[in-house]
Amino acid sequence: MNRTLFDCGIKREVETRNGRLLDVTATLPKSIELPKKHVKCEICNGLFTAEKYLRTHVRFKHNSNLFNLGKDSSFCNNHVDSGLSKSTELHAKKATSKEGEETNDEITIETKRNPQKPDNRRGRNQRKSYKVEFKVKTIELLDSLKGTKTKKKWQKWNKNRDKLRAELDLNKRKKNAGGVKAARQRRKLVHEKAQKSEKYPLAAQRLMVEFKLRRANGCKVSKLWLKQKMKANIELCYGKEEAAKFRGSSNWFQRFKKRHNISFRHRSNKKQNSADDGRETIQRFHRNLRKAVKSRRRRSSSTLDAKYGRWSPENRYNIDQVPLPFVVDQDKTYDVTGNKQVWVSQPSTGLDKRQATLQLCIRAEGEQRVKPAIVFRGKGNVSSAVRAEYDRDVDVYFQRCAWMDSEINMQWVSGTLLPGVGNSPNEKVIFADNVGFQQVKQFHEACREEINAIVYLLPENQTDKVQPIDAGYGKLIKSKVGEAMEGWLEKEANLEEWHDKLSAKRRRILMTQWTAQAWRELSTNKGLCKKLFEKTGCLMTADGSNDDQIRPQGLESYVFYKNKHIYS
Repeated sequence: MNRTLFDCGIKREVETRNGRLLDVTATLPKSIELPKKHVKCEICNGLFTAEKYLRTHVRFKHNSNLFNLGKDSSFCNNHVDSGLSKSTELHAKKATSKEGEETNDEITIETKRNPQKPDNRRGRNQRKSYKVEFKVKTIELLDSLKGTKTKKKWQKWNKNRDKLRAELDLNKRKKNAGGVKAARQRRKLVHEKAQKSEKYPLAAQRLMVEFKLRRANGCKVSKLWLKQKMKANIELCYGKEEAAKFRGSSNWFQRFKKRHNISFRHRSNKKQNSADDGRETIQRFHRNLRKAVKSRRRRSSSTLDAKYGRWSPENRYNIDQVPLPFVVDQDKTYDVTGNKQVWVSQPSTGLDKRQATLQLCIRAEGEQRVKPAIVFRGKGNVSSAVRAEYDRDVDVYFQRCAWMDSEINMQWVSGTLLPGVGNSPNEKVIFADNVGFQQVKQFHEACREEINAIVYLLPENQTDKVQPIDAGYGKLIKSKVGEAMEGWLEKEANLEEWHDKLSAKRRRILMTQWTAQAWRELSTNKGLCKKLFEKTGCLMTADGSNDDQIRPQGLESYVFYKNKHIYS
């Protein structure tokens, strides 16, 4: 105990709150541990706390039997393991006896260390880095020696002998100069320079002026518009040769947005409902559909398919209505980040809401023969010349509120559904929702008598999960209509017409053209409809072979059967 502490005025006993005296000396350590003297290895300058650890280190780290080289081999082995990031030079000399036989080789390695940067990194004895030159020299040295014991790392180098020599040749030609760290630094510098620099600065400035003017008018800016305008400005400022070299890749587009502080903005947001609602209703629908697929129609002599049962994939249809606005997908645009108001103009107000009703009928497999039908607002007093301007791949109907009612639906059955489906002897099934005009007896009888099809109604309020058109086809065709509209707006004459008020006649003609273009594009995708039918369960099999493909949107880990042996 150091008595000078109490000579300085520190009390041995302290009075506590309860009046007792606490002996301070009881809490002080009784002895002081002096720092231990470390033992230094003369070969590698390593420090150890005891002699026994040093002896173990010398025995295993500096083994004198390596290479069968006598005393100098321990020094060689140590410095081979310590890595060659310290500019090591290797020299091998061979000595021969008087009879001409080879004797033990002498290896000398000179290591140069940087005195200003001590090598005291954590784990330096485990993490080693070797230069290509050292690896090649080590392989050549092992080839010249006989009866040597090699380590695993040298055996690995020997396997990659050709690759090491090729890399060494590249280094000599200065095509692969520098280490990994230097190469990373160079790539980082080049990347930062590419992020900040502009290859065509004049064209970029002109593009930003046009971009701001277009956004000031409230026009939507798309990725395609930016690419086309950039290429046109390059041709104007730098010539056609430079414009031909410009590709407008995704990397360029991302760097251009970052340089000019442009981001993809939304005009509005939409809320999402609970996706797990109605799980039991959907499971009951699929169980009943499995029973219907395995059953047979009365007074029918047709045989059931082994896999699909009563209805084959080409005989399964889905009918649904999609609200169709004139201005499609105009609520998103590129704008300067931070702007509080994002404005997108249109010919007149309300055109982004429903202007017509699009009636679709798709089949699970085979060619899509039923044309899309558009129901416009009006009485249908249109001249034959105007009707001739409508696209031939779209059937047009008129209703006072642009709705599909029972009367228009029957006109559609005779004018569109019957020519597209035909009256084949094979029985068909049409999946439809519970809207009023699709529940009337007249519609069911017309389908059964004219096209030999039964109407299978889907569960209420669950059509977004079990109806193929609602599961993705309707959204896709609307997005394709929006792309067709954007392609039409890329022409300057059309853009001027867009800002002027378009007449109702002109809007109807454009809507038929854009819809037909979208339908033709989706019809080329042969597997799209089949995947949607499988996903929603409308392509139900009789043997249960594709039950794992039924994945209604938002329902995770979905199964509809309680006992697989009963319902599959």
